[in-house]
This record gives sequence, structure tokens and C-alpha cells, in this order.
Amino acid sequence: MNEIIESKTNEALGKDELLTPKTENLKIDGTMPNYSDNTDCEDNNIEAPKVSLEKKGIEKAAAENVEHENAEIESNELKNNERLIAENEKLPENKSSDESENERINSEDVNLNESTTIETVPTETEQKNTPEKVKPLSNEQVTEHTSALWKYNPIPENEPEPFPEYLTSFKQYPKSTVVGARVRGKKHKHEGTNCDDWFETANFEDITFVAVSDGAGSKKFSRVGARASCKAAVGFLVNAFEELYTENSGIREDLKLGLSDGKCMEACRVLAEKVRTSVIKAYEAVETAFYMRKTDSAYEKVLGRSLKISDLSGTLLIAVIIPTGEAKENLVISCQIGDGAIAILDTRGGYENSLKLMGIPDGGDFSGETDFLTSPKTRTEEALKSRTKIAVTSADMLFVMTDGVADDYFPNETEMHRLYLDLLINGIIGENKLPTEFTQEQMKMFKRIPDPLVYPWVNDKNVKVPVQYTKRIAEALGLSLEDIFTDKTTAYLASLEIKYGENVSQEEKLKIWLDNYVERGSFDDRTLVVVSI
Repeated sequence: MNEIIESKTNEALGKDELLTPKTENLKIDGTMPNYSDNTDCEDNNIEAPKVSLEKKGIEKAAAENVEHENAEIESNELKNNERLIAENEKLPENKSSDESENERINSEDVNLNESTTIETVPTETEQKNTPEKVKPLSNEQVTEHTSALWKYNPIPENEPEPFPEYLTSFKQYPKSTVVGARVRGKKHKHEGTNCDDWFETANFEDITFVAVSDGAGSKKFSRVGARASCKAAVGFLVNAFEELYTENSGIREDLKLGLSDGKCMEACRVLAEKVRTSVIKAYEAVETAFYMRKTDSAYEKVLGRSLKISDLSGTLLIAVIIPTGEAKENLVISCQIGDGAIAILDTRGGYENSLKLMGIPDGGDFSGETDFLTSPKTRTEEALKSRTKIAVTSADMLFVMTDGVADDYFPNETEMHRLYLDLLINGIIGENKLPTEFTQEQMKMFKRIPDPLVYPWVNDKNVKVPVQYTKRIAEALGLSLEDIFTDKTTAYLASLEIKYGENVSQEEKLKIWLDNYVERGSFDDRTLVVVSI
């Protein structure tokens, strides 16, 4: 099998097309670039990493169309690209729209008389003068073209409280492993603006807490509110659970009784109330952050007006994982304000009933909008109760994400399986459980798996980053998501073609993937926290 992998990889790479690394720690072996944690490559004078995986025939690789025409970026190059794409879908230039309309009308006139058959044989001169039809650009052609148009501009230094380019975290708690990453979106990089997302994780004994926030993109200092809300929510929960479990040590025993028991239900009610209260505390922290900056002229200078609390608007997603005491069973409590997604997934069982969404994205007053923590209607008792979800589950994974990831896996009811598989085939989560010996069928399958797609890194166009996509693999092999989820051999085989450098951490791999996977119309900040239970 190793010979097949090596043969396939060498055939795809092509020795003469490998990029020459400029740093000593990089190898010419198709490995992934090793980013520097929480750094801005230009601001910190850190040379952007180089990667050697630039495959032959990339122009034919299937990719998803990044449709920059929807990005609303006022860039002349992007506008020219939109025109280029549009022209590929138009009629030939020497045929006017009036002429086309006349042809359509004449065609309809002929079809009115079904007994009439008209066959016109063009003359040789007419055949030579007839322009060839312009074929529309394929998704991969458009993506390859547009990927080079995104520009990288560093985080502005003339604004207060700049956020780091990246944020990563890895925590090993008593009953869970938590890996999280946040990356600045392509649109922010192109415009030279700050990332608006934030996340925090913590634990009290064997209980795990996660908070994620997406600052409103239309608000200049929403990142300040996002960070304040996450820190306050998690901080309150740790303290509240510590006090509760100290004062009521019997609550753990009550949770073992099951939801059909009154004592268990009362314990769940008390715990859920703490989660709802954390949302209020998060808002109060945002309010405090606003008051602390209200009279600071630096913020007024950037805005051209006085600071408002709405300038700190953001979403808030909270998840708490509480072991019940029964084997592989946990109580999960969540509360979601705004868009994004919280999901629990059982990867060890069958496909059916393996997924449960623990939140419903809010809609704002207009299409495409969402509610924020700073909106009074989101903090009423009735609203908070409707947004709080409780589940007793044996699921082994929990995902909390902003809409920059959730929208790429819509509808979430079915596509969260694809998210899990994408993480698996890109070597971010899970152990590779391939057998020591392979059947002929498995070896044939490996040869049919599409090579990873490779596109330039926005931060440095000389860096090419390979990414595998579950849906491309499913289409190439004629499999469904359920097929790949149920028998993960295909996913494990696909992951063999994604190689990272030595000693690349799990959170670093997640960051690289978030920063480089391509989905149609996706250019927002991306934050994902993965909890392995």
C-alpha cells in the first residue's frame, strides 16, 4: 500500500513543479505549511510558510466556486473578474441581443405550425463566419482564477484594540479534549480590517464550558463585544457551577436518575437557569466594555461619531457538557443568540439519529440578518428559555461554530456529517484506523480518490495549500455521505494524501484547514470549537 501511495503522490506532484522552500524547516515532500500561532506574518516579520504540494493538472481539479461577485468587495480586479465570468455566459459578442430575440421569435413562429419542417443548410462561407459558442467557465476554473485576486492586507495598526490574525486553543480536560481555532476571513484580509470572532473554553472539574461569538460585521468594534461576552459567560459559568456543586453535592447523584425522575428534572432546571444567567452576565460585560470606552476619543476618531453600545454587537453561543455518571453519557445544555450552529454527533454508531442540533439560528428584522446579544428582545426570560436546549446523549463529539463555518455546511441538519468527515479526511480529528493489510478493493478505491485541491494561500500567493473535500470524493466514488460515515475506510484512505510537517499540533491543523478550505460564496471569519467527549 505504501508503494501505491508513493506512486500516486509522485505522479500527482511532479518533481519539476515543486516550490522551492525558503526556510530550512520545510521539506519538499508535499507537506502542509506550518503557520505561526496567533501571528500576523507581515506585522511580525515572520516569513510566510512555503509548501511543496503543487500538483499537475490543478486546472482540471474540481473545486467549489468562490463567487466573489457576492462578496461586495469594491476592488477593480474583482469587478473585472465578475465581468469576465458574466461574459463567458453571454452570447457571442458579434450577435446582438436584438438579433437573438428575433431568432427566438422566428423559432416560436415556426413551431406554431407543427406540420411545417424547415431545414436550413448553412453555406461554407456562413460556416466559416459563424463564431464558436463561448463555453461558460467551470467552477474550478472560476475558483482558480478568483483565488489569485484576493489580496492580503495586514491588521490596521491605527485602530484601538486590534485582534490577532489567528486564535487557537487546545485543552485536555478530565472528561473531554477541546480544540478550537479562529481565522480572519478573506474579506477582512482583502480590506485590511480586523477579525470579529472570538471563543473561550474552560472547565470545572469534569464539566466543560464553551462560548463562541461572532461580532456584527457592520459594526466597527463588534470584536470588543465578542471577546467581552465570551470571557464573561465562561467565567460566570465556572464560578456558578463551583458554588452550586459545593452547596449541593447531591446534584451529581440526581443527574444519574434519568429525565423521567423528578429530582433529575429539577437538577436540569437549576443548571439550565445558570446557563441562561450567563447570557445576561455576558451582556452586562459588553455594557461595561462600552462604558469604559465611551469617552475615549480613539474610538470616536475611527467612527467619526461617538461610540454606541450597538457598535459592540455580536452573537453568543454557549454549550455546557456535564457527565451524568453513567458510562459515555452526558447532559448537554446550550443557549444560542444569533446565527451559527451547535451540534452533537455520535460518530461511533449508525448514520441515522447520530446528529442533534442544539440551537436554532435567529433571524433579524430583514432577510440575511440575525439577532444580537445587544438586542433587548433576545434577553427576555421567554426568549432565553426558548433558546435553551437540553439533551442527554451518548454522542462523542460536539461542535460550536460561527456562521462563517455553519453557512458552509447548510442545511446543518444533514451537512454536519460532512463537516465531521472533512475534518477526518484532512487529518484534524480522529485516529487513522486503517488495517495493516489492504484488500484489492481498498487499493482500487484509493487510486480512484481525487487528489486534494490546491489553491494559493491568501496571505502569500507563493504558498499552495492542499485540502481534501468529502463531497468531491463521494461524487468520484459514487458514494453518499452515509456510506462514507458508516464505513470510514474511504475517509482514512483519503487522509493519507494530506501531510503536515513534523510536530504540527491539532489546533494548528484546524487553523490551516479553516484558513484555506474553499466553499462557494464563503469569505467570512471562521471559528470552530470541537469537543471530543
